[in-house]
Order: sequence, then C-alpha cells, then structure tokens
Amino acid sequence: MTGNVTFAPSPATLTGDIISINRFLKDPLWVMRALRNITEQMFIANKILTAQMWTESGTVGYQQNENIYADNSPKPVAPGAEYPVTTTGTGTASMANTINWGQDSILTDASISRQKFDVVGRAFTKLANSHVQTIDSVALSAVASAVTQNTAALSSWAGTGAAPAILRDIMRAFANIVNLKQGYMPDTVLLDTTTFANVVSDDKLAQLLPREVPGVSNSPVLSGWDSPYMKRIGGFTFLGSPNLPVAGVATLLDSKVFGGFTDERQPAPGYVMSTSKDGLPDADGLQVKTIRNDLNDSWRIRCRRITVPIVLESRAAWQITGVNL
Repeated sequence: MTGNVTFAPSPATLTGDIISINRFLKDPLWVMRALRNITEQMFIANKILTAQMWTESGTVGYQQNENIYADNSPKPVAPGAEYPVTTTGTGTASMANTINWGQDSILTDASISRQKFDVVGRAFTKLANSHVQTIDSVALSAVASAVTQNTAALSSWAGTGAAPAILRDIMRAFANIVNLKQGYMPDTVLLDTTTFANVVSDDKLAQLLPREVPGVSNSPVLSGWDSPYMKRIGGFTFLGSPNLPVAGVATLLDSKVFGGFTDERQPAPGYVMSTSKDGLPDADGLQVKTIRNDLNDSWRIRCRRITVPIVLESRAAWQITGVNL
C-alpha cells in the first residue's frame, strides 16, 4: 500500500519493549498529545483565522463585513422632541459547509517490532504534515481570495532596485485600514517564505531591532527564524508560510477579527480531540483514533478534522503587491 508502512523490513538484531508501544497505541489521548506536539508549531492559518466556532449540523451561517455604526447619524434633539429612530443593519449573510479532512496510516506489528517507536513517530509526522499542507493551503487560499484592498510597494522588498521601504509600506497599509473607521487594528503580516526571509534579513530593519540583549545566544541573528525579535517588528507579527497560493504579496491584517475556523462536533466512539490548557477544544481541531486490526496484525492510526475556514471581515486586511520583484 503506497504511503503506509505495511511491509515488514528485513529482520533486525535489535529488539525493544513492544508492550509499551502497544499500550501507547491503545490510548488515543496519548496519541493525540503526541500528534499535537508535532503540529502546534506548524499551523499558520489558525494564527490568521483566530476565531473558533462550532457547529453540529455541518453548516454555519455568518455575516461578513458588518458595519460597526448605526445606519444613520445622531441628530440634534430639541427639548421635548422625539428622538429619531435608526436601524442597525447587519452584514452580508453567507453560509459554509464543513468538510471532513481525514487520513489513516497502517502500522504492522512486524514494522513496530523491528523499528520500534521510530516507525510510529514517522507516521505521526506524516499525518501532521499532510493536514498542515492541506488545511493550511485551503485556508490561506480563502484568505488570499477574500482580500481585495491593495496598494503597490514603494520598491521591492528583495532589494533588487531602490532601497526597500518595508516598514513604511506596512504603515501606509495600516493607515488605509484604520481610515476605514471600523475599529480594525492590524497586528499581523502574512508572507511567503522568500519574502519573509527578505524582511527578517533587511539591513534597515535590523538597525531597529533591540541591540542591548542579555546574552550572545539571544541575539536576533543567532536566534534564527523562531526568534521573537525577527518576527516582531514595528508592533507587527510577521508570519511566513510556504502554503500561500500567490508569492510576492504581503497581507497586513487584524487577526483578532479577520476570520476563523468552524469545526463540526461529530461525536463518535474512540475519537479524541486535542485540548488547550484550560481543557477546551484546541484551535487546531484535530481528532485522532487508533484501531487495532487483529486479522492483519496491525494498527490503524486515523487523523481527521471536520472544518471550514471562513473570512468574517475582509476589509480588516490589506495587500501590498510587488514586494518580491
């Protein structure tokens, strides 16, 4: 079977405690925790679509770009006169249906015995990578298609021509969003990985980073791509993803209101969902199940997410084009 470890490898001389691995696989909660440890730093879309909504019917109704003001402005009211009445309209009504994204991986007893826990770890990693690749790509495509407001960068952020004006481009986009007077406060910049690399290595921005940092190992450059200094510049969080449908475009947005995921609660025996520290369902929405198949001497590990990404406030985002020419 292509893509699964179903054929036993050649005999190995090293054996391990298979009982402990079987105990692990019998506990879906342990499996969920292991899978979550792999995925929690990989998802980008849930840092853009931060709202978490739930449905039990598989369908969700929502409103887009709801105005924060009443339909009419207040008017002077004379003493003893009646106050004017105004309507408070709603946004554009939309509906979306959840999709069950799922995948299984089969682990034979022989593979587990000869490769020990390594074969289980590789299966987890592949399941996690598949869900990140698929769900992130779908969600980020929805983000890209929803944003229509845009301006061109003053010059390429790649530094191929005139000196980049990265922070100025972002602040101009920030001003455009704030000038809509809808209460948006942009906080995140979404980039493809090449543009992200150009941003965090830009000499002009590097001069704005903190210089008095305790310890050489904590310096912005040595801390690498995961450094908060390299991702937090000018009050914005910079996020890079290889799953964006279009490269060379920077998207500034207010992640607090821009959109979210609607996951379907679909109770079924054996499934567990990852939870946050407070015990509530986690934002990644992944569910796992382990199934023992004694007929084939194997384990089946299943991972699924029943979800749909939705954009609630498309006007809370602004694209900057031409950043990687």
